[in-house]
Amino acid sequence: MKTSKTPKSTLKEAFALWENKKGDNIYYTGKTSEEDSIRLVAFINKDKKNPKQPDLQVYEQVEKGKEKPQIASLWQNESKAGKVYYSGTSNENEKLVAFINDDTQDGKYPSIRVYYSSDEK
Repeated sequence: MKTSKTPKSTLKEAFALWENKKGDNIYYTGKTSEEDSIRLVAFINKDKKNPKQPDLQVYEQVEKGKEKPQIASLWQNESKAGKVYYSGTSNENEKLVAFINDDTQDGKYPSIRVYYSSDEK
């Protein structure tokens, strides 16, 4: 009997985001996991006009007045078990998967952890 080998997925942390509130608006700040980490800011797309638009857009946090380079685009998904997560790509077209932390212990831990996702054979 021949069986097919399913690729094994490996995850390497890309960045982490903490939830912030300003009035009624929620946004995220964080940093990349690299040694020379980059500060990040992320915004939820509340006014999607097209389902192909990302649900969460992540940018490099730069000085006020400068253009923010986009780092990643993430789309909300739901697992078969009903758990919400994000998937998407980085600005270098790397696959990303993000998991939501429901228990941040009052901001001690990140709200969202994002990982590079690669398939190994």
